[in-house]
Amino acid sequence: MDVDIRPVTAEEWPEYIRVEHIPFGVQVSDEEMKVQSQRYGAWNSIAAFEEGRVVATAGDWDMDLTVPGPREVHAPGVTAVGVLPTHRRRGLMTALMRRQLDDFRGRGEAVATLLAAESVIYGRFGYGWATTSAAAELERAHGVFVDSLGQRAPLRLVDKTEAAKVLPDIFDQVRRVQPGEISRPDGWWHQFIRDPEWARDEGGSELFHVVCHDGADAGYASYRLEHGWPDNIPGYTMRVNQLAASSPTVRAALWRYCLDVDLVATVRFENIPTNEPMRWRLRDPRRLRTRTVSDFLWVRLIDVARALEARRYRVADRVVLQVVDAFLPENEGRYELDAGPDGARCRRTNADPDVTLPVAALGSAYLGGVALTALAQAGRVEETRPGGLARADLLFGAADPPFCSTDF
Repeated sequence: MDVDIRPVTAEEWPEYIRVEHIPFGVQVSDEEMKVQSQRYGAWNSIAAFEEGRVVATAGDWDMDLTVPGPREVHAPGVTAVGVLPTHRRRGLMTALMRRQLDDFRGRGEAVATLLAAESVIYGRFGYGWATTSAAAELERAHGVFVDSLGQRAPLRLVDKTEAAKVLPDIFDQVRRVQPGEISRPDGWWHQFIRDPEWARDEGGSELFHVVCHDGADAGYASYRLEHGWPDNIPGYTMRVNQLAASSPTVRAALWRYCLDVDLVATVRFENIPTNEPMRWRLRDPRRLRTRTVSDFLWVRLIDVARALEARRYRVADRVVLQVVDAFLPENEGRYELDAGPDGARCRRTNADPDVTLPVAALGSAYLGGVALTALAQAGRVEETRPGGLARADLLFGAADPPFCSTDF
């Protein structure tokens, strides 16, 4: 049966929302649908229609990605990708991904990003795992620092109304200097601050927001409390959903706050860098137990030359990359990258390549957090000129490892 893939109209939006949630096991209530129905246009949306009914969905947020430099490149954030269980294995997701990439190229995009519900899916569409997230847990009794950094920084709790005013500006201050971070549109912030009950973990409170200002620097933490009184002893769990800070002092102050809230026995940080600096401030760093380490932001180069020219590089060098891109063959070919800390030029060439790699591997290395040598050891990258991998690693490597804190 024929399937039509096209943008979603305002009248079709409620059905799009309903179908988008079904693959994730969520039934949108009538009350929640009243809210979601007002969000048409929050992100770009396309769908696959069969006999006029939505059977698969995809969309993208209007976002900017911070890349090494630090600099910014416009990078749509792919979201709301799903196929009804009744229509699996019919090529609908592949068709949606191809249509979406064609749309991106038509809009002049060079890079796209996404978070993967399943890590086996998006590599075949040219997306590469580019940032890593860690979840960690610390018993409050062991949250002692080796110094007093951040203890005198002013803190204040804010309600939803004030959070909506101050958190976006604080986050922008932080994300503009952190490779891997992405901008958050108004629609994203509205949903985050609204904090609907269905978005909370079972037993979790509404979000609390604490803000810290220290001169020109700022930060915030957003967290939930899970009540617990085992054997009549206070045993709350704090789940830190977001923590952003523009300086080590502010970051220390926010951690200190989280570790000092009364009645809390355990603090769980749900998304922190794998190289979290506060681990080194703890007197007993072993007590910060890493619970999970996982892929987070995935990056897709849509226009290889423009994407590589958008960022800055750690050293000055020239390398030739042979890029393989079966899903978007317009990208395939050899590229000469002449780059350094002050800028980059990238153009197609017939010169012999130093490194041959699929576009997904280039996406993984793009933000500087994944070494091409490691990908070569895994069989995903090939060195085609002696010394090419080592030189490419020096070129692409970043002093500040990439990190993304935004779930979308």
